[in-house]
This record gives sequence, C-alpha cells and structure tokens, in this order.
Amino acid sequence: MLDVYLFVTPWGEQCMNSERVMMDFVHNVDQKVSFQIVPMLNMQIIQNYLHSAANQNYRSYNDLSEDMYHMILDYKAALFQCKRHGRNFLKLIQNEITTQNLPYSKELGTKIAQKANLDLTMFETDRRSQLAQDAFKSDQQTASEMNVSVSPSAVIFNADGDDCGILVEDFNNSILQQICQDSECPLSDSISFSHASVSFPHVL
Repeated sequence: MLDVYLFVTPWGEQCMNSERVMMDFVHNVDQKVSFQIVPMLNMQIIQNYLHSAANQNYRSYNDLSEDMYHMILDYKAALFQCKRHGRNFLKLIQNEITTQNLPYSKELGTKIAQKANLDLTMFETDRRSQLAQDAFKSDQQTASEMNVSVSPSAVIFNADGDDCGILVEDFNNSILQQICQDSECPLSDSISFSHASVSFPHVL
C-alpha cells in the first residue's frame, strides 16, 4: 500500500493543479493508496500569497492569515463527515476563492458546505471546535516531522515494504513520471498502473 501526503497552500492555482495531478495518480495506480491532502499554514506561505499576482482581495497579513486558518478548519470539519465529502468541499471552496476571486468568509464556507451535501448542523458544530483545531495542529506537526517546507510538496511511502519513501518538492507531472520510471528511485518497483498503455495519468 502507498501512503501519499500532499501538502498544499490553502488556496491558489498551483496547488489546485497539484491536487488534480495527484488525484489522477491515485486513481490510476494498481496499489491501494491512503491519500491525504494537508493544507499548510506558516509565515512564508502567507507572505508569498499576500505579495503574489493572484492575490486580489487581501492587503493585511493578519486578515489573510485568519481567513486561511478558518478555511482549513472548515475543511477539517468537512473531513470529519468523510474523506470524499472533505475533498469535494476543498475543491469547491478553492474554486470560489481562486477562480472566482472571492475572499473567504464564514458565509462562503456555509454555502460550500451545503453545495457539498454536508450535514450543516454537524458542520457548524465542528468547524470551530477544539477537535478541528487539534487536527490542524496535528497536520502542521506532520509537515514539520516530514521536513516539508515548500508548497506544494508530496511525500510518498511504500507502507508494504521497508517504509521507503520520498519527498518531492514543487512537483509536477514530469517529476512524478520520473518517480515511476526511474529504476534508481526507491519507489519505482512499488508503483504500477492499471492500464499498460498509461505510463502516467494525463494532466488536466
């Protein structure tokens, strides 16, 4: 089994693309995959987005930091209902913020939760709960333990073997192809695809 962790900025086009690439990867490998999308939040991520061309809504570091944090808590609350709902919630709210250029708000989170078919009563209870805050802290600790500092980054482990794994920073489709095809990569023998004609899934 493969354990895959995808560490991303809470929102942004690059991270949305990385999520699509990794989802294609997960859906096309033969092996069973445990897959987690982990939004990261630190000073560098906030500063990078604040001063990027993609930022059209924020001028204050504190406002951006607070909104990114609250969006992550909303995502954790959605995950409590099931992984599929959580990922759908993340995709939908990232699209609103990144593609539609909307600022995050609690009202937006509620709207997306409804669109993602979440139990709204449970969502409203969980989104600012201690459990969601603890889940956020655990994710940041995981990123630190895995020495992840760049977003997006992927950490891939072969849980069935000797727990060998790799950290891929700023990854893209071509880099993941190398992982699958390079005989010197410690994971190359652990990854195979369901269809012989597919060397690696396409990128949207």
